[in-house]
Amino acid sequence: MIMDALVEGLIDEAAARRIIVSSGHEFGVCYGKKGIDYIQQKIQKFNASAPRGLMLTLVDFMDTQLFCPPDVVQQWLPHRHPNMIFRVVVREIESWLLADRDNFADFLHVSLSRIPANPEQLDNPKQTVVNLARHSRNKHIREALIPGRATSAPVGKLYASEMISFIQNQWDVRVARGNAPSLNRCMNKLER
Repeated sequence: MIMDALVEGLIDEAAARRIIVSSGHEFGVCYGKKGIDYIQQKIQKFNASAPRGLMLTLVDFMDTQLFCPPDVVQQWLPHRHPNMIFRVVVREIESWLLADRDNFADFLHVSLSRIPANPEQLDNPKQTVVNLARHSRNKHIREALIPGRATSAPVGKLYASEMISFIQNQWDVRVARGNAPSLNRCMNKLER
């Protein structure tokens, strides 16, 4: 079946595409890519249009400022249409990427022992990725992912493009779901 997506940004779009295709569906149209506030403001309208087809919505839990993932669903979408697959990423999309530990270590050119075994328990997975990049043996990775000293940006200028490249070329969703329970629940729902 064709499945559309509603996501926060470009990295999330790439992840949603891989997740949808890996679960046996065809990727349709991607909406959003304007941050968490856009999704929160528009989720009811997208839910109302859900009878027309399947939609996967991904939101990073840490962006919601709520106490627990079920609170997000309860407050944002208490009357969810069955075609609206609303999933809360614990804690943010980088958690799901880090969950494919072998490939992520290879991508960053760091030792596998540096990659956290339980990425969904990290306080700030994106910062973890940047900190791991500081140990990379690859100069390009360091320059791409680590922010410059003269900037207040949390990530390097090529962070998004490098993460998207990893998702498209190396990320194994089947492996990652074994280390990320919220990804596994998402995949189980899509496969059903």
